[in-house]
Amino acid sequence: MSSMVMVTTSITEKEQAVALASSILDSGLAACVQVSGPVTSLYIWNNERCTETEWLCVSKTLDSHSGRLLEFIRCAHPYETPEIIVTPVLEVLPEYLEWLKDSLEPVE
Repeated sequence: MSSMVMVTTSITEKEQAVALASSILDSGLAACVQVSGPVTSLYIWNNERCTETEWLCVSKTLDSHSGRLLEFIRCAHPYETPEIIVTPVLEVLPEYLEWLKDSLEPVE
């Protein structure tokens, strides 16, 4: 297994998603953040069915950075309870993994 993970979150406005992606890159906690959408999210909130148009932010980082990135997103996110999911990457092109490692700030 590689040490790469993808950290996914969703957010209502495209401008917010791009701003969050930019701040994540500026933090050095991810090497790449893809913003895609719009997507339609259906979910239960406070016992009510909701439908929302959202934008997905998928950050590429290392497992060693994921805890700090999760907390960074939680603090920057406008939702009361944001979706923040860390997914391990089983395999990745070795050259991509090296680029990823070289692009991140060291974690202390």
